[in-house]
Amino acid sequence: MHNNTKLLPYMRRAIYFSWIDGTSVTNLAREYKVSRPTIYKVLERARLNDFHNHLSINLRFRTVKYGLKKLSIAEKRIQKRLDRLSIKRYEKDIPGEMVHFDTKRLPLLKGEALRDKREHLHVAIDDHSRYLIADIFPDKGQYSSAIHLQEVINTAPFTVENTYSDNGSAYKGRKTHAFVAKCMKNSIGQAFTKPRRPQTNGKAERVIRTLMEGWHSKFKGKYITREERRRSLQKYVHYYNTVRNHSGIKNQVPVDRINDYYASPLMFKSVNNALQINI
Repeated sequence: MHNNTKLLPYMRRAIYFSWIDGTSVTNLAREYKVSRPTIYKVLERARLNDFHNHLSINLRFRTVKYGLKKLSIAEKRIQKRLDRLSIKRYEKDIPGEMVHFDTKRLPLLKGEALRDKREHLHVAIDDHSRYLIADIFPDKGQYSSAIHLQEVINTAPFTVENTYSDNGSAYKGRKTHAFVAKCMKNSIGQAFTKPRRPQTNGKAERVIRTLMEGWHSKFKGKYITREERRRSLQKYVHYYNTVRNHSGIKNQVPVDRINDYYASPLMFKSVNNALQINI
């Protein structure tokens, strides 16, 4: 622990649980006499149950597998330009080429008071494979959205190339905006829906409806805790990605569609080229 540490582990834990209970990032920064980005970093690590003091390091390792995936993506894009297909595509060709983001305010649980602050569902769905990463946060602000993006970067079985979202303050802003800064740091492009037409983000809106009908509807009229609701969401997301067939991708399962992409002949060509280069 260095001499300039302002937040001890017990403080970091208190900050996280205060945020979960509805205290804003701005108020937490004022209370603990640190900047809002500092509070944001504490919250980001807290989602991984990390309340320790340590130096900031880059945890994104450039493995051989990662390099082969990037090589395959480059070859796919070159092939697309050579083909010059005249048809209009409604689906991206590469996992991670476009990931749709959106949020929804969740209903109160049975036993909660109207004055209680509602939680927000955050979703990210891959355009090509329909692979879903969803989580629940205390709000839909820029810091929650940025933490969710980091969860996507850490857990998605592909490299996120671009995000697609509405024009709300959760995703759009200046370079210091938490979500925008996270995209810039990871070389992720941003695209947005047409002004005043959030319905053009159809894939994200559709998966939210699926979650509310297939996952959240079973809690209607039941008394459970918010933590139980979050755990049940993760179980449903696992089912969504590994078991449930999707008509939009020819009745495939998202993980199978991703595996099919990386097992394609072009992917094997990439592997052989990489081996020749290494030799």
